Amino acid sequence: MALNVVNLLATSRFAEYIDLDHFSTETELDFDPDRFPGMTFKIADPKVCALIFRSGRIVITGAKKIEDIETALAITFKALTDNGCELWASYDYSIGNVVVTHDLKRELNLAHLTLALPMARTEWEPEQFPGLIYRLGGLSAVCLIFSSGKCVITGNNSLEDAQTAVDTLIIDLDAVVSA
Repeated sequence: MALNVVNLLATSRFAEYIDLDHFSTETELDFDPDRFPGMTFKIADPKVCALIFRSGRIVITGAKKIEDIETALAITFKALTDNGCELWASYDYSIGNVVVTHDLKRELNLAHLTLALPMARTEWEPEQFPGLIYRLGGLSAVCLIFSSGKCVITGNNSLEDAQTAVDTLIIDLDAVVSA
């Protein structure tokens, strides 16, 4: 089954220091370090956001595919160098979070799941949040499970981890829903 990726977050580093005041002046982009220590650089295609920090760190968020991350980093790198920022000759990146959704295509009784799933990994406070929070054993992923059967799985470090999390969630839920 194909993953429905809704957000990829990646980090990179382009330099020891980036002069955001200079870049802001050259590009007329808003930079207010009293409000936020980084600069928001919105990219139209792919539709992602690059957060640029003085430390040379770059955070890409909003990507749906690995290619979107690579394109966004290339666009950001070019924009910075074209506007006089001194950067390293090359860079790499790492994925920090993969958020996926999954539809179980069945209604779920969250009160039943709260009692049937391992209590130490389950939180459900319907007065505060309509979903059940379920931590998958042995994985970094956290699942938000809704009574509609729709789930949001976050905290994955790769697409492979996300697929493992979805598969594990299905196995865990099948074990208690059909019991």
